[in-house]
Amino acid sequence: MSAFQTISTLPEGHTERNTCSQIQITSDGRFLFVPNRGHNSIASFSVDAQTGALTAAGRASTEAVPSAFSLDPQGKFVFGAGSATGRLSSHSIDAATGEMTPLATYDVGARPMWVLTTTLGE
Repeated sequence: MSAFQTISTLPEGHTERNTCSQIQITSDGRFLFVPNRGHNSIASFSVDAQTGALTAAGRASTEAVPSAFSLDPQGKFVFGAGSATGRLSSHSIDAATGEMTPLATYDVGARPMWVLTTTLGE
C-alpha cells in the first residue's frame, strides 16, 4: 500500500494543534467525514467513484473536542460528541454535495466517547 493523495481536514492557514479521531464513509461511498479535535469541526469530502480521490465538500463547527461521531445508516445525518462539553451536535448532510447544515445540540453527559446511530423498526 502507498498513499496516492494527501488532503487537509483543516481550513487553509490553520496552524493550531489538531488531531483527527476517526473517519466514516456514507453507505453509498460518495462522502467521507472526519472530525477535527482542536479545530472543533467535522470535515466532509466527496469521493470519486473511479479513483477514490477526495475533494473537500465542506466543514461544520461541532462541539469541543469531537472524540466520537457517527453517520446515520442512510447517510442523511452526522452526529458529533464533544468530550469537552458533554454535548452531541447534529447536522443534516446534503445528498448532492456532502455539505453539512447544523440542526440541534443535545446534552448527553460527561465525556461521551462513542456515538452509534441505528434504524429501529421499519
